[in-house]
Amino acid sequence: MRSHLTRTVFRRLLRNEGFNFRCPHRPALHNLRCGAVSALQPSARRYVSVFGFSPKPERSIKDPDMDPGFSTLLDLGLMNTLRARSPPAEDLAKAFRQFVAHKAGLKEPINTLQASYVLRTFQHLRDTNGAEPDFGLKTFDLKRARDAMKILPAKPSSEHVDFAREVFEELRRRVGKENPGALLVEARDFVKVLTATGNTLEARDYLVKYLSEGKELNDHGSKQVKTMWLYVMDGFSAEGNEVELAETFNMASASGLQYDAAVQDIMSSFYASRNNVAKAKEWFTKPIAPKANEEVAYPRASTLLSILHFALRNNELEWLNPIFRSIVQSNPDKANWDVILLWAAEGLEKGPEEVERMMDVMARHNDESYKQPDMDTFNKLVESAISRKNHYLAERYVALAERRGIRPNAKTYIMQMDYRIDAQDLSGAQGAYDALRAEDLSERQDISVANKYIRALCSASSPNYDKIMSVVTDLEERNARLEADTLSSLVILHLKRGDMTEVVNSLQRNVFHHDLEDRDRTRDAIFDYCLDRSNSTAQVWDAYTVLRSVYPETGRDLRTRLMTEFFDRRRSDMACHAFGHMRQHDIPEIRPNVDTYVACFLGIGKCADEESLDMVHNMMKMDSTVEPSTKLYNSLMAAFTAVGDADRALDFWIDVTNSREGPSYASLEMVFRACEKNDFGEKPAKEIWGTMKRMEIEITPEVFNAYVGALAGQGLSEEVKKLIEGMEEDVDFGPDVNTLGIFYNVVPGQTKKDSVETWGQITYPEVWAELEKIGKVPDADDDYEVFNIVREWKA
Repeated sequence: MRSHLTRTVFRRLLRNEGFNFRCPHRPALHNLRCGAVSALQPSARRYVSVFGFSPKPERSIKDPDMDPGFSTLLDLGLMNTLRARSPPAEDLAKAFRQFVAHKAGLKEPINTLQASYVLRTFQHLRDTNGAEPDFGLKTFDLKRARDAMKILPAKPSSEHVDFAREVFEELRRRVGKENPGALLVEARDFVKVLTATGNTLEARDYLVKYLSEGKELNDHGSKQVKTMWLYVMDGFSAEGNEVELAETFNMASASGLQYDAAVQDIMSSFYASRNNVAKAKEWFTKPIAPKANEEVAYPRASTLLSILHFALRNNELEWLNPIFRSIVQSNPDKANWDVILLWAAEGLEKGPEEVERMMDVMARHNDESYKQPDMDTFNKLVESAISRKNHYLAERYVALAERRGIRPNAKTYIMQMDYRIDAQDLSGAQGAYDALRAEDLSERQDISVANKYIRALCSASSPNYDKIMSVVTDLEERNARLEADTLSSLVILHLKRGDMTEVVNSLQRNVFHHDLEDRDRTRDAIFDYCLDRSNSTAQVWDAYTVLRSVYPETGRDLRTRLMTEFFDRRRSDMACHAFGHMRQHDIPEIRPNVDTYVACFLGIGKCADEESLDMVHNMMKMDSTVEPSTKLYNSLMAAFTAVGDADRALDFWIDVTNSREGPSYASLEMVFRACEKNDFGEKPAKEIWGTMKRMEIEITPEVFNAYVGALAGQGLSEEVKKLIEGMEEDVDFGPDVNTLGIFYNVVPGQTKKDSVETWGQITYPEVWAELEKIGKVPDADDDYEVFNIVREWKA
């Protein structure tokens, strides 16, 4: 097995730099200081060099890795959001040129997020930079933008269409009026983008309009028009639009498009994929026009493969076999020979040995133009075996290729990794990966399976960290990006290890190359980690700090849930810092609203944190965007009652009664709980209760139980007993576990608690028996044993 040492290590050896060994202790990256957000910087570490050379530099937080020019495009978006002054036009034009040139040079797709920002920049320059010739972007720059935009991601968006439309219209305005033929390539690429994004009808309308202008086309122009017709037909096929596909074929035929192998491939494959037996047969057997240098035309290999699988799904081998036998007699090209071997393996159910004999027969009975099977041939057989979930058969085909002196290539090892990962054979996948690294991977065809391998390693019961980082480092050295799910798995692994430097660096390197959907997936993985109670509060705070730093666009709702999580963990200080971060945010939509304040006050009530209450209450009074409401007053009543300031809580009850909105049932519960804690609280409680009775307000069990607590808290146990004993006649329902439990828990003194217990056991034995099942715990002051009943603060 090859060594896992990376190229970096070998380079260090060649430079005679020696090895550096780190101290095994791993101190925390930063101390939790609730007064301010901790900086994500590594702690000091000591390194000991065996050979006395310079120590290895400390790991540090890396800057965000972005495509050239993209940071300036982001600045424009931020300034527009903040309604602030935009960056200078010359900087934006330069950034636009850098970005599209970089993408076009790498042939790397522009993702949805990037497309939205590059479109915004283009429109901004066009609308505001009229003083400059061509608003700062030359025709060459627009053609570069065209080249970049035609390389579409797997899920193109409306932003891609809008940008392609804007660029094409500008090119037509500049050069198309005088010389329409010069725009044929641009028109072809524009049609490609439209058809790939579900806008095929618009693409066809444009093509028909272009042809209706009666422009003369040379051979090059005719080829471009044919390509556009094929794009349109392919687009309707991908959209599953049979009616428009047939209509487009008729229109294209009327304009001179021949029914050749390319058209046959689209039409036959469309009906074959829909298992339309009659139509698939009709279009496949329809005569096709040969190319200029051919006497007889044959179907494409992709068409034969589609028809083969169609026949297998629909039991049409009896119809298909004579067709394939006739193709065998025609001395087909290499690609079709490969499909014929698949027909033998899948349709005729021949094993590897029989397929090998068939290869030998084919070699003896064909002329010199016959090309011997190569690894691409065997890869198709391996792929076929994998599709049938027969991994053993796949390995036999690989062994057969090696026995014939044909060496596996990159695709072979990629497929081996793929199905071995699916079979959870990670050691076998590692072997395939080691072999893959020696192959030509200039087209980056291995990136997807390498990401899948990293995810599999991260999800193992005992993740092999060194092996994971070896694969990650290989990808980083090739400047390859991690997919969103891979990045999520890796970040969670680093979080669990407490390695915050690697957390941030992994995100900084990859997340700015993801679109919004992928960014959200990675963010949500960190968010779910924060909500996992198996993770310590310190770990969650670290994760929150990363979330706030790398994902500043995180919305108010998610931030509020994280704030609530810290309250649930009884860390009011952390929760209030999260609240403060929202309040300081540059984007108004992320700053706290009334619901945020309500959640914060209820959380403070849960933690009974007087200092935090004073701080947030002062923030609220200075916040001009907050309009007081009943819910807000209820939360304030809850918070001030919880910290022992019941007098202040009752002041908010007065605000509730004087407001236009008026009290809610939650208001009644909270005011009774304030009365429970207030000296001589029975007086306001009885006044409110009397008002409710006079107004014939329906009494809910929650409000009744709160009133029981208000009287019991003042020691009026005998009065409460009479109230409970008469409640069925008074409020049409009887006591429940909460009624008796609150009565017992709230009444002061052990003597009165014993009296309540005796009364409850005699008067309501069944309810009391249920109450005893709940069990008792020490009260907040550790003075008495009380029933384990949780009374939530409400708003």
